[in-house]
Amino acid sequence: MTKLIGVIAEDRSDVEILEELASKLAPRRTFAVKKFIGYGCGRIRSKCHAWARNLRLQRCSSLVVIHDLDCNQLFQLQDEIGEALHPSPIANHVIVIPVREIEAWLLADQDAIVKALKLSKSIGKIPNPEAILRPKERLRDLVYFKSDKRKHYVNTIDNRKIASCANLKNLRRCKSFVPLEAFLRTVLN
Repeated sequence: MTKLIGVIAEDRSDVEILEELASKLAPRRTFAVKKFIGYGCGRIRSKCHAWARNLRLQRCSSLVVIHDLDCNQLFQLQDEIGEALHPSPIANHVIVIPVREIEAWLLADQDAIVKALKLSKSIGKIPNPEAILRPKERLRDLVYFKSDKRKHYVNTIDNRKIASCANLKNLRRCKSFVPLEAFLRTVLN
């Protein structure tokens, strides 16, 4: 039976990353994703509850809310999103806040970046991807320079490719990824 997962995210590529990572936990693709995209962070907080209610009406039995930390305070942002969702129309839910940006997760697996984007040079391991202030820009620069200035990173295209090659073990180096993996494991098993 197909499990329906509702996703509320800032960007379409955030949802694509989630789909790729979830498919690693459920290789037979026993799930489908219904989504609402905020196209930035502001609408997530204002529309979160209404979108979750709509996803419940679409028969989603679990919900993932993804919101980049950017320059916010983690606990304050968790509280704000929790309040915006309260009471959650979907009891089985998780709020996932990638530290700085979701691209930090992708930076945690340098081999996935090289493989997915067919780079000519290897990338050294980034010790703490969540400490990078602008992960998206760092990824852009790495791709450009490690391809001998021939490739341009486009997050809306390349994030899904990198996520499809990513090893969950490497992504666990990012503490903000761990709650998503744990939640998906319970939902998909």
